[in-house]
Amino acid sequence: AIDTGVPAPVLSSALFDRFSSQGESQFADKLLSAMRYAFGGHVEKKTGA
Repeated sequence: AIDTGVPAPVLSSALFDRFSSQGESQFADKLLSAMRYAFGGHVEKKTGA
């Protein structure tokens, strides 16, 4: 982050948002999960199955 000039709070915030969106049933969290999959192929594990 330092080499590329990206402030660490930006990275921390993105990571914390990812953690908070896992396992939630809110529409916004589902949308974030779908965008992560579409842009980076990040698949989240299913819970409770």
